[in-house]
Amino acid sequence: MSDDILKLEGVSHAFGNTHVLDNVTIDAKPGELLCLLGPSGCGKTTALRLAAGIEELQQGRITLSGQTVAAPGLHVPPERRSVGMVFQDYALFPHLSILRNVQFGLSDLDAAAKRQRAGEVLEQVGMSAYGESYPHMLSGGQQQRVALARALAPKPRVLLLDEPFSGLDSNLRAHIRDETLHVVKDSGTTTLIVTHDPEEAMYMADRIVVMNEGRVEQIDIPDKLYTAPANAFVATFFSSINRLEGVVRAKMVATPFGLISAPDLGDGTPVEVLMRPEALRVTPLDGALPEGAASAHVLDARMLRRASFIHLCFGGFEGQHLHFHSRVPGRYMPKIGDHVAVTLERAQTFVFPLRQKSR
Repeated sequence: MSDDILKLEGVSHAFGNTHVLDNVTIDAKPGELLCLLGPSGCGKTTALRLAAGIEELQQGRITLSGQTVAAPGLHVPPERRSVGMVFQDYALFPHLSILRNVQFGLSDLDAAAKRQRAGEVLEQVGMSAYGESYPHMLSGGQQQRVALARALAPKPRVLLLDEPFSGLDSNLRAHIRDETLHVVKDSGTTTLIVTHDPEEAMYMADRIVVMNEGRVEQIDIPDKLYTAPANAFVATFFSSINRLEGVVRAKMVATPFGLISAPDLGDGTPVEVLMRPEALRVTPLDGALPEGAASAHVLDARMLRRASFIHLCFGGFEGQHLHFHSRVPGRYMPKIGDHVAVTLERAQTFVFPLRQKSR
């Protein structure tokens, strides 16, 4: 039997003539927090709804703890799948108290056991003092906690979260996100969360599934996705990027910073060289240009919270004027027009075959 708690195998799905999932395979292991990450319309919420049983599967197979719950011609309804779900709008019943909202899915327990279990999960999410309140009396963050408590109350095999923090302001979102992470991890429940926010995914997930246009681009731990992206889409989705087109010659590509290795690509291959802004190290140009550095002049410099964001112009590289960005930790604010030396950290530089922007 598989060790996976939840598995989607070869899942494809369409709404009319619109194909939203194309041969998607995803697995979530016991106690794992797995994140589906991608732009709007990439199919991540549809995958979540199929896992929950809200949509009927058209092609492929879905298993829970090794048991098939969805396949063509087979559909186990949501209430028999032992999944808990938190929607974007929390979907609390406005006419029920918080305690009764949380008790709603505990149909197999008697009244005393329902009240005890509801009290346990409300305490777990820090909402035990609000049992007799109603949803309209709570803030957005409090409603989110109640929705999480209701989803956890039946002790589901899998917890499904559909962009649960999207309706919160940025400061509250960070706080509630942290609380949710600890509650979910303490519960030991296998969790699948959907988000379009790369920072949120990296903060919360054990592994991330990067999706685009209904397909899985890469599945890996956050660190590997950032430092070893499988393709240009994954590289660019996690941060802004400096992009340069070139052609492979003798396993190398020319850049303003010298030659970059492309050992797996044949000569003559058109490529794009992607450099993260933090890969560009900027220092004042005083005298001779350091070895391996390129000269640039400053177009602008802005302080963005914990880093300085510097707009740079590289003139005359193969007849091009390149506008690149550098992100420098802390405060570094050169003046507009200053000439600077820029070196490249090659570990944060990626070379991929050039492909069309849309497939």
